[in-house]
Parts: sequence; structure tokens; C-alpha cells
Amino acid sequence: MGRYTRLLGRPRPCEFRKAKKVITIDVDWHALAIAGTPEGMEVDPSSVKILQTLTLSNSDVNGVALGKNFVLATGSSDKRIEVCRWESGNGFAPTEYSPLRDHKYTVSCVDFSPYGTILASASVDGNTILWDTTTGEKFTSFVQPGNSSVRVCQFSCRSTLLLTAGDCGGVHLWDVTTRTLIRTFSGHEEAVYAASFAPDESYLVSGCSAGLLYLWDGSEKGVNKPIASFENAHDLGITCLNFAPSLVTSDGGMGKLCLMVTGGHDHFVKLWNVTLGLQPSIQLLRVLQGHSESVMCVRISGIGGLIASTSGDKTVRLWDLNGQCLKVLEGHDRFVTSCGFSPDGKLLASGSNDKKVIIWDLTGSIELSDDLVAPTNEFSLSAGDVWPQYEKLCRSRMLQEENGVALKTTFQVPKVDFNSCTLIGTSYVVAAASSKCVYAWNLDTEEEVDITSICSHKYAVNSVAYCPNRNIIASASTDGTINLFNLQEKVGGIYHPSGGALRVCKFSVDGTYMIAAGDDEKASLWNMDTRALIKQFDEHESAIYAAAFSPDGQYCVTGCVNGHIKLWDCIDSSTVASLTTHEAHELGVACCDFSPKGLGGAHGQHRFLLATGGNDSLVKLWHVIVGPETGAQFILIQAFTDHGTANVMCVTFAPSGKLLASAAGDKTIRLWDISLGTCVQVVEEHDRYVTGVAFAVGGAFLASCSSDHTVKIWQLQGSLAHDTAAVETIAVEHMLSKWTIEDVVNWLAEIGFGDLGHVFESKEVSGEKFANLSETVLSDELGIDDEGVRKQLLTEFQWMKSLGMNSGRPRTGNVVTITAPVEFFCPITHDIMVEPVTTCDGHTYERAAITEWFLTGKTTSPLTNIELESMTLTPNFELQNRISEFLAQRLSS
Repeated sequence: MGRYTRLLGRPRPCEFRKAKKVITIDVDWHALAIAGTPEGMEVDPSSVKILQTLTLSNSDVNGVALGKNFVLATGSSDKRIEVCRWESGNGFAPTEYSPLRDHKYTVSCVDFSPYGTILASASVDGNTILWDTTTGEKFTSFVQPGNSSVRVCQFSCRSTLLLTAGDCGGVHLWDVTTRTLIRTFSGHEEAVYAASFAPDESYLVSGCSAGLLYLWDGSEKGVNKPIASFENAHDLGITCLNFAPSLVTSDGGMGKLCLMVTGGHDHFVKLWNVTLGLQPSIQLLRVLQGHSESVMCVRISGIGGLIASTSGDKTVRLWDLNGQCLKVLEGHDRFVTSCGFSPDGKLLASGSNDKKVIIWDLTGSIELSDDLVAPTNEFSLSAGDVWPQYEKLCRSRMLQEENGVALKTTFQVPKVDFNSCTLIGTSYVVAAASSKCVYAWNLDTEEEVDITSICSHKYAVNSVAYCPNRNIIASASTDGTINLFNLQEKVGGIYHPSGGALRVCKFSVDGTYMIAAGDDEKASLWNMDTRALIKQFDEHESAIYAAAFSPDGQYCVTGCVNGHIKLWDCIDSSTVASLTTHEAHELGVACCDFSPKGLGGAHGQHRFLLATGGNDSLVKLWHVIVGPETGAQFILIQAFTDHGTANVMCVTFAPSGKLLASAAGDKTIRLWDISLGTCVQVVEEHDRYVTGVAFAVGGAFLASCSSDHTVKIWQLQGSLAHDTAAVETIAVEHMLSKWTIEDVVNWLAEIGFGDLGHVFESKEVSGEKFANLSETVLSDELGIDDEGVRKQLLTEFQWMKSLGMNSGRPRTGNVVTITAPVEFFCPITHDIMVEPVTTCDGHTYERAAITEWFLTGKTTSPLTNIELESMTLTPNFELQNRISEFLAQRLSS
């Protein structure tokens, strides 16, 4: 069925079938624009001349933009972005960092932020990249869901939002400061080639190749469906649209009336009244005829209300808002694909398939010798200009977050795809490969550690895991075997009972158990002291690709290809039945991980946080609850969609439990702040699927592996490096290793096992021995035969470790007091700060404490009781650095 048949035969969406009464307001937009033009800024179309012709590209020019202070950007089919600045005597000349190269395919669109410090470039490679226009450095990139081609990108008027749209038919809204996809508007069935924010950035309009115009409410309360539409806006499809940036008036009621221009393949330029507010609407105002081929770009100048349109007829036309063609500009030899006005309205740039960019002087009085650039500061703003707070915030946050993750090193093995990776402290990285081998590298020397004689398999290695307590690495393979080894020798092997391919292996936190699962639909639980099979879980009906232990080691979760996750009891030997089952991912569960931090619980209830990733492109967070009254249950609390349509291949928590990393087929790693439920970092460098990711215990490192034949090591910096709860975990283990026998006996009494005190005392269980308490120690060394008692003791022990120093249990015995500088303590909590933030009056507090202070309705300073001008909180990274270094020194000593 052809496009036109589909278009004519498509029923109207139900929400638009009932016609609404629309009040037509007669606005003289031309008179309004002329009245708003500052004196001396008038444009005389009859005097327009070619000021400069540039040949910057070896291919078609697809997009041009003019930014503040006469900065020019172009995007072309040769994958490059050229950036030029005005120089007296030379006109526009390339900057020292031009061209910008990071796109893999054609650049389709470029756009400057309102004050010109950030440049966005969109490409058919599915990426939209943000660049620092002062240095040419890449800030970040947004990956279009499904990696579909991006045809248009645009900043909001406050710089904090970015709009992208393209071949997938969706319109995507991104938060520039947090780098997250915050909204997706779905409704178009064809590619979207035109989209723009309204002057009120709470609204946006999109147009597709089927001729549909949709008006969307982009506010937080907005619905995910169009609030107004216009069908057949252009018979052969909409190619471009733009709003008059400064022309907004009342609609006669509570709403706003804006002016919009569109262009299409029908050769027409059209003007529209767009009403925003309680009665949103899109109304055709007039049709501008003159082009003989498709209209490829339309723009309305912010000064004087001049319209520019470009076309396949090789011309640029200038129109007034009454629809009169004022001038036909000729100079290009092929299609004119794009155009853009300078912010002051004096210049117009046009780009063409003839590889040329023409700069048009709209006043007729500008010469190349003129000095068009005012004195500038570091942000390329005139000295008298007021820096807009929103763009400053975006830029500073992006600079700060760009320092959040830095590539430390890359290890490459030609023609070898990597499937899984793990870090051994901060010293080594180990990766499983499709080439039947396991590879290891020393992170200090960056040299490979040859372990081929220690660990090799007959078929691909699909998973590796490391147990710090035992210093053992496990590798699971398609050959149905698990090799157990360290970097010096092989220490054993385990054979999967059925001999079927293994897809995943994991150790429990204390190293007591290991679980392995794969294609035979069974998960095997092994005792790592005896290397004996404890039991098999066999309720799944398809291959198992995901497995993880709860932080106390009592439970494990498995996930399979049919989308189910199941919870199992590892300690109770009387049952092999799952405690509960939940359908988690429609297209299959690919990975899962428990947060190492317990969530607490009352009346015998255990609560955990679980992350899962699936082939439905979602990362999901679950509360896993087990208790005598509630039974066992999975409760979905959040789903993240930022990976678009790419399979999520790995999820893993940081040692703190505060950060979650996910790796996916969109070639990215995403870091999530669990408390905020937002993506705080997108890590990009891999060229193909990212199959594995792992955090280092005891160091700010992240490892990733990919089917692009590389393993990469990342240094976490800034706010991401200060994962202070990980320091807390180290502190707990350090504290336990210093416990005396008296401390252990007191702890037993607190948890209701005081009668066992003499057993622990007689066996001199303290310090390191207590810190490594396990099932073997309890049964073999301490002679505790009651399995139920052992189970409860281990649960309480792991619970204490997972909850950390703030578990709420009073501790008797030795208490280590650390003397710290007074500025390290929060004035509200009187504890050493974990996340110090500074208020507008310069005082610093723990973020959670000052946030709670504000939530109670207080707007005064906790220290001075003086009213605060604002409740803005600024991270104090310098103090956080000092606190982190101080604690690390004290712990090491």
C-alpha cells in the first residue's frame, strides 16, 4: 500500500474526531513584528547581497546554523561538522578545532544553544552529540532509541532541553543537564523530518512525511498524546517547520497565540496560528507560493519577522509575514537544503548540495573588513551581556559530569568477542571470550597475564565471576564446565550435571555458594567448601541467562529466556521449589543483580533491592520481600527506558548500592543513581554491543567488555568517584576484623544467641576469623549441628555486614573514635558528611539533612536562622575529596 493510499485511508485518531469550537483571532503578525524591531535593526531585502561563499565540505551540506557572536556551524554528508568564527578581514573562518569528527554517517542537522556555547549535531547514525563551542570538546551524546536516524534536533529557549526526532516516528525530549531521555511522544507512523519547540518551551510541534502536524504538551503534567493536530498539512509530506521566536500574543482568553511556518514537498510554504493553553489548536493562516520544487528548510528571523525558505529549485526566498515574496536569492547550483538567520537578523546562511555555504548580507552594508564580534569573555559573550542562568547551569553541569568517567585504558584482542568481565580489586581485569579462553590484564603495568595454561575451555566462555574471600575466579562455558582458578594456578573444576551449555555463574557474597545455570533450564547450587552439588532448581521452562545471590547469601534469583524471574532459598535444604515467580521481561531476562545493601525489615521480614535487564530494552528495579506474614514476592518499583530498543546485556550494582551500571546493545554503559531513579552518566567508546560491566571493590574503577574485541577500564571521577558507602563497607569489614572475643560474645547476646557465647569463646573466634564467618566455620570448627541455628546466625551476620555501620544495632565492646576536622561534620546531624552540599549563604551540610530541613517548610539557615534567598544546594566536591582521603588514610592505618 503506497503512502498516499495509506494517508487517504487512515481513520482519524479518536481524540480528534469530535471537532472543537476554535476561536479565530485576527492578528496582524507583520505589523507586530515591525513594531518590535529595534531602531537601526531594520532589514532592506532589496539591498541583499552575497557577502561570502564558503566551501567547507567535500560533500552535500545538510544543515547550517548561526549562533550568537557570529559563529557558524555546518553539518554535511562527509560526517563532519565545521565551525567558523567571524574574523575581521576574512569573514567566517574555521576555528582551530574544526572540523568536529565523531559521527559515523551523514550529519543531518546542527543547532546552537540560545547563547551559542553548546552545539548540537544530529546524524543518521542515530546519535545527537553536544559540543563545547569554546574548545571543540565533546560534552556528551544522546543515542536515539533503536539507533534510528535523527533528522532534526533543537534546543529549548532555556538551553536545558533538547528535542530530537527522525525515522522512528517518535519525538524525544532530553534533559541536557542530566543527559537523560525524559519524554517520548509517539503518534506519527512515518518519519519525522520537522519538529520545533514553541516560544513557550512547554509545547512543541512535529510534522512527518505523511503530512500530519501534531502539537504536544511537553510539561511534566502533559499527556503522551497530541493535544491538537492538523492532517494533510502538506500533501506530499512535511519537510521543515519553525516558530517565530519573539512573536507571541494573547488568544483572547487565557491562552497564547504563536506564529509557525512550515514547508513541504508540495512546493508550498505555509503560515499557521498555533494556540497554546486550554484550547490548543493549529490553524492555517496563509499559503505562500513561489517555489517550483520541494521546500527543504524554513526559518523566521527573530528580528523583523522575515521568513527565509530554501528549495530544490536552487533558490532562497525571503518573505514578509503577509505572505509577500520580497526577494529571490540565487547563487547555489543545486538543491538548497538549509538556512539560518544570525541572532541579530543581519545575516542569513544557506547550505546546499553543491557543497557550498553562502553568507547573505541582509542589510547591504556589511563588509568582510567589518568587526562584527564584540569583546568577549570565556563564554564568548559580549562584556555587557548578562549570562543566562539556565545555559550556564547546563554548561557547568556537563563539564562537571564529563569528568565523571574517563577512559583509563583499552585492551584489545583482534577477532575476539568478549562476553563477561570482572575486576580483581584495582589490580587486574579478567574477561571471558568467545575464543574458548579467559584473558587477564594487570591494570598497573597494562600487560596481559598469560593464563591460557591455567584456564581453557573447549567452547566459548560466557561468564566469569570473582570471589574475594577465596581469591578464586570461576569461568563458565558452553562446554558445560566451570574452571576454578586464580592468576597463578588452577584450583579445581566443576562439571554441570547435564553437560549442557552454561550461560552464567555467580558467587555468594561470602563465597560459601556458587550458582551456575544455562541451556538445560536448570540452576545448580554448589558448596564451595566441599565443591559438592547441594541442589538443583529446575522449574524454568527455557534457558537461564541470569542469576544472583541476595547480600545475606540466603536467597538467589534466576531469570530465563521466557521472561520469568524466580526466587529460591539456598540454605533450607528441605525445599527445591521456588518461593515466588514473576514475569519480568517480555522478551526474556538477560541479567540480574542484587544491591549489596539490604533494605532492612521488621518481624522477621527480609527486603532486598534487585535489578534486572532484558531483551525488551528495559532495566527494572524490584523490591524482593520475604517474610512470615507476606511470604515471598517481587514488587516492581521502577523501569528505565533509556537504552531505547537495544537489548540490556548486563546490570551490576556498585559496592555502595548507590549506583547501578547497565550495558546494552546500543553500545553504551549507563550509570544510574538509585536514590534519584535517574541516569547520571552515559559512557560511550565501544563500537559494538557492550556485553559486560563490573565495578571494582575498593577503588573507583569500572570495567566493560564488548563484541568490538575490547575490554576497557574507566576511572570514576568527581561525584561518581566518591561512592562513600563503599568506604563504609570497607570500614565495616575493618571494624569486624578488630573485634575482640568480648565483642563477638556481646553481639551473640544482642541477637538472641547468648547461650552460644561460650562456644565462640572457647574456639577464640574474633578478628579476622569472625569477619570471615561461614557455614563451614559454624559446622566444622564450632560444632554447631543445628542447621536452623546456623542459618539464623549467618543471616544475622550477613545482614549486619550488608546494612553497614548504621544497622541500628547498638554495639558494646571496643569503639574506635576518629578525631576529624570540625568542618567534616554536618551542623545538623553532627556526623561526618557523606555528601556535603553548600547553601546560598556559604554553609555546608549533609545533603539528606538539609533537604529534610527544607521539606519541613523551613526557609531559614539552620546555623544563623536568617532567611535564605534560595534553597539551591551546590555539591561541595572539594570538601568531599578531603573527607574521602581522610577516611581512606585512617582506615589504612
